[in-house]
Amino acid sequence: MTPVPDAPPIRCFLSYAHQDDVVMEFVDPFASSLRHYAYADRGRELEIFLDREAIGWGDLAQPTIRAAVRGATVFLPVLTRLYFDRPYCREELHVFYNQASVEGVRSLLLPVVLLGHGYLTDDNPDLAVQIIVERQHRSVREAWLDGPSSPAWRRTVLALAGELVDRVEEAERRLDAGVEPHLADPAEVTADIERFGYDTAHVVQTTSEVLQEFQRVVSQASDDASRAAALLPGALRLRDTARAYERRVSEVDRLVRMSPVRIGPGTAALRELLDAVEELLTSTARAELMSVPMRRPMIAFREGLVTLRSAVNMVSAWQE
Repeated sequence: MTPVPDAPPIRCFLSYAHQDDVVMEFVDPFASSLRHYAYADRGRELEIFLDREAIGWGDLAQPTIRAAVRGATVFLPVLTRLYFDRPYCREELHVFYNQASVEGVRSLLLPVVLLGHGYLTDDNPDLAVQIIVERQHRSVREAWLDGPSSPAWRRTVLALAGELVDRVEEAERRLDAGVEPHLADPAEVTADIERFGYDTAHVVQTTSEVLQEFQRVVSQASDDASRAAALLPGALRLRDTARAYERRVSEVDRLVRMSPVRIGPGTAALRELLDAVEELLTSTARAELMSVPMRRPMIAFREGLVTLRSAVNMVSAWQE
């Protein structure tokens, strides 16, 4: 494809768990190679943002994300298993995906998988994983293992740079055509968000009940095996409730992005409960470390906590 003369830089936002990069030192060589190959091969300059504050992404407010999508900003999540355990990473993924869906340019989401491939399965109930699987993620594992000077690295990043430019130019043509996204009926959105208030109340009640049961079991159970057996049903209940709530939040988030309505239920009560759950998990960390039976319920509790925090952050952004 012929390079576009005087084309503006393609804006790319890299979303990643910072602890991953501390250990694996992947982001800088990846960004540098991607930037170089996109220009050397396709004549398109990349402007890559590594800091979520750099392009006003920090608050994830709707106008900021809308402007980024309409400007054909590419969202490149660099994925490991840790990524899905970080609420701010999950939030970025959901919010960009929803806005890109509204604008009809989901191709601007280009997932890159570094590690954790076994977690990305079709039957994984995690909504964030389902988004990644749908977008047909690209693996860079072998290229990273071989290193930035290897043929595998050059082949992988060159192919990714070409695909990135193709997707952006396709999105630019669509956005340049002036096709406005569908706007939802504000009355329908308002009614749905009012119904969503009951969903939030249900999550608050469930979380409160599980928290009380957690406290009772921890204080009364005589040994780790019986404690773990008693905690597991509540842990699974919290995790499953959190996953259902996150899915519901994502549905409503998409509606909010199709409408000028800016309302939403308060999240203060749920945030307080999440803080209490986190305190309990911290207090039982030693027991979890020393006891194999305790690990299964604690993993479920933590998955539920991360999912709920991501959902609550999205709800808070509506009010902003």
